[in-house]
Amino acid sequence: SPTHSTLELKTEDEATVLASSVILSFNSPVINRMTTTLHLPSLDMRDFSEEAVRYFVDAAYTGATPTISRHMFRDINKMAHVYEVSWLGTRCVQHFSRP
Repeated sequence: SPTHSTLELKTEDEATVLASSVILSFNSPVINRMTTTLHLPSLDMRDFSEEAVRYFVDAAYTGATPTISRHMFRDINKMAHVYEVSWLGTRCVQHFSRP
């Protein structure tokens, strides 16, 4: 099986978000291990809403972090920590520590 491909991210809403494992692995050492060592074709992200998973994927693809709503902050910040995307965790905190 190929090391990198399109990953299926399963969300709490029973949705599936598709993303490149290469891009997610570049941003996340955890996802990199899951795809290159365990060869997982999908990730269980059922702790997170589809909206939050899409935000996470968009941030990984673009490096951009548009304003995070308060209702999504918990999910985004938790994903940043679980998947070890330190730059995203830092930006989450910055969004809410601005004057």
